[in-house]
Amino acid sequence: MAGRRREDGLDVLAAATAALRRHTPDGWTAVRGDLLSLARRAHRPSAPVRGRHDLGDYLVATDVLVVALRQAVATVHDVAVTAVHCATGEDAVLSGVTVEVTALFGTHLPTAGQAAHSAIATALVEVLGTLSPPTEHVVVHVHVGDVVASRTEL
Repeated sequence: MAGRRREDGLDVLAAATAALRRHTPDGWTAVRGDLLSLARRAHRPSAPVRGRHDLGDYLVATDVLVVALRQAVATVHDVAVTAVHCATGEDAVLSGVTVEVTALFGTHLPTAGQAAHSAIATALVEVLGTLSPPTEHVVVHVHVGDVVASRTEL
């Protein structure tokens, strides 16, 4: 039996090796997006962000803040969020937000960017409270990383 298991294992190893040898750089490009998507969805504990209201301080998971920011920017016409990054400073106080978006071709980017900034500012106050650092103290970047030809691509 032990010999048979070793042979089975060697057969599996040989098959895997053969599959890797057939793997081409073009093949890698085809699966790369899926692999990166899986890695991004892997569970990682989220850092806290400090909120503040009349009753005192509280902590919000960055994941909660990211969802709120995604939903806020989703209201901006002809723009889709691709990523949201939050930076905190001392004592988990929010210091910066970068929202990466894809825009529909022909969208007036300064107008869309201003609408995204306004939506982000509103969401920050809603999630972190009115006594948190004022939105003018939080550096907010809206990065247009892609432009697409049709709304179905958003």
